[in-house]
Amino acid sequence: MDPLSLAIAGALAAGVATGAGESAGAALPTLWRRVRERFAGRQVVPEAEAEIATALDEEFTRDPSFRQECETLWNQAAAGGVANSFHGQAKNVVQTGEIHGGLTMG
Repeated sequence: MDPLSLAIAGALAAGVATGAGESAGAALPTLWRRVRERFAGRQVVPEAEAEIATALDEEFTRDPSFRQECETLWNQAAAGGVANSFHGQAKNVVQTGEIHGGLTMG
């Protein structure tokens, strides 16, 4: 089973996404909404952690772009609202959160 499916399922089953703190920003509530939208209209909506994980795993296999979207939101929430998603080649990549004062890069 995909580790991302398990992590998200655990958080959703526990209701973490609905009571996310400020540090997670809007990422967890957005993730919660996207997953609910994905499963809306189904005869059986997964509720238990194992059911959610299995359904997400199947959905991630069926739609890799949905998996990527969920992974980005999950990582953003874990990073306190900051996510760095870089694809390609670069000499330098910089990620930062809040900066108080000056910043000099040379």
